[in-house]
Amino acid sequence: MRIAHASLIASILALNACASAISASADNITRLEKASANKPESEAAQRSLGIAYFQAGRYADARSALDRAASLDPHDGVVALYRGLTAEAENDVAGARSAYESYLTNGKTRGVKEQIAERLVALARKENEAAAKRAIAEEQQLASVPGSPRTVAVLSFKFNGPDTSLAPLERGFAELVATDLSRSSQLTVVDRARLHAILDEIRLQQTAGVEAGTGVRAGKILQAGRLVGGTLSQLDSNQLRADAFITNVQTTQAEGGGANDKQALDQLFTLEKNIVLRLLSDMGVMLTTAERNLIEQRPTRSLAAFLSYSRGLEFEDEGRFDAASRSFDNAVRLDPGFAAAQQGSQSAKSAAAGAHVSVKTVQSSLRGTSEGATVAAATQSGAAASGDGQAITIADGLNPSIAAIATGGRAATPAQSQKDPSSGTGGDNISTKTATVTIVIHHP
Repeated sequence: MRIAHASLIASILALNACASAISASADNITRLEKASANKPESEAAQRSLGIAYFQAGRYADARSALDRAASLDPHDGVVALYRGLTAEAENDVAGARSAYESYLTNGKTRGVKEQIAERLVALARKENEAAAKRAIAEEQQLASVPGSPRTVAVLSFKFNGPDTSLAPLERGFAELVATDLSRSSQLTVVDRARLHAILDEIRLQQTAGVEAGTGVRAGKILQAGRLVGGTLSQLDSNQLRADAFITNVQTTQAEGGGANDKQALDQLFTLEKNIVLRLLSDMGVMLTTAERNLIEQRPTRSLAAFLSYSRGLEFEDEGRFDAASRSFDNAVRLDPGFAAAQQGSQSAKSAAAGAHVSVKTVQSSLRGTSEGATVAAATQSGAAASGDGQAITIADGLNPSIAAIATGGRAATPAQSQKDPSSGTGGDNISTKTATVTIVIHHP
């Protein structure tokens, strides 16, 4: 009976606490709205109101207030951070990127900057997906404008052969070709991620098995003038043949006589260089000596490392960043000098970490910093709206202590200030308060 009685009282107190917190949040926003109206030229007032709106899930209102704050002070890192979080909450990926990039320039908290840098890598895939959806929606308009013959999209090469361990070369060989074609200043090569985002979106809209014309359709949407694609055929256990073709996107007709060559498997890079030089000749591209020398460079000494790198590209295009990172790392292990694999590993790790960045993790990193104090001021009282920069009272006004209500006493005591050395400001102290709740239960 005593346990049930105690449980009932605890439940009532918890409900009262929740109601008080909700009321306090509403009261806080009301106070901040009044402060904003009274001081429309106060950047601090607009910033605090915007953060409070964000915390309350009022994203459209948050955007308006934070945009006003940014117009008053474009260099406020906290405003930039919350503009980015708000944009993400509204699925505005481009807006989030712009705001986050501003935070990297103007923000003060090192831990948060690291998280945001990782988040930007993860957002790149979302940006490509969003851009692909928009492009498909505008396909008729985009396809009506002929692409420049100097803009080239390189499709994956189709592998044919019994040794399935060589299948990742479909992506790796195409990446080599794209990289070497881009050595010429006369050509613009479509980014692989953009191309595959368009192809993925087209396939989502097609019925099963419909593949014909997909590449040309993607080329028109991307406003590329030419497509390059082809096949890799395993002739025997130790020989590969490559066939590459140039397609005019507007006419869908082949250009040139096609490039082909065959080499021993361990001469894969020689095979690729011969194909690229023939393609450039068919496009009428004249290389400078410096460009020719760049094309002749080999990315790695190890075929095994290149195969692992190629698998990493496949995983990356599928959004499997952890698996991509492991494949790239293995390529680096096999050849520590493989620069493209090193870059791929870092990018995949950042994308994997960025996928786990959230409002909760960002706000956790802000605790104990000067920027964290700014956020706390906006969400805990209206004092920060005045722009005086002073510490604010948390419990005793806006959110009365439930313990004090229950016992008739005051329970809040100041805690020791904390400092985050990562922010680099030397003054990132914030005062917080803790409370002790005493429940008095009398025998019935």
